[in-house]
Amino acid sequence: MKNRRGFLQRLGGMAALLALPGTTRKLLAGSGKAAAVPPDEIGGKFVHSVYFWLVDETMPTRGKFVTEVLKYLKEIDVIRTRHLGRAAGTDREVVDNSYSYCMILTFDSSEDHDIYQAHAAHQQFIENASSLWTRVQVYDSIRCND
Repeated sequence: MKNRRGFLQRLGGMAALLALPGTTRKLLAGSGKAAAVPPDEIGGKFVHSVYFWLVDETMPTRGKFVTEVLKYLKEIDVIRTRHLGRAAGTDREVVDNSYSYCMILTFDSSEDHDIYQAHAAHQQFIENASSLWTRVQVYDSIRCND
């Protein structure tokens, strides 16, 4: 019975390990290298990265900004993936932590990005929220491995 119990415990542990995502599974299995499993790519071919510097960092301003962003993003169906975040505060010479918020949107094509730019909800967001920021910086990119 002892051997059977040990076998079942090892089998259960292996099943649990196999249920984990690939990178986590490799690290927990003791390889020490996550690079053996290729990282997932960002969905979409066109990446639209927007950095906002708010007029102030008070909760009312930040709250209104986030509310306006989330409200308009829900209305535009050509957006494939989205991210809204604050500066991480990492302390390295090459890192710019001066911005208030970063929004990254992905699209399947540059044509979908153009639809987003002209969309009434995007235009309404700019009208409603532009008084909340002092600066906006945009970086657009197209995936180069296609």
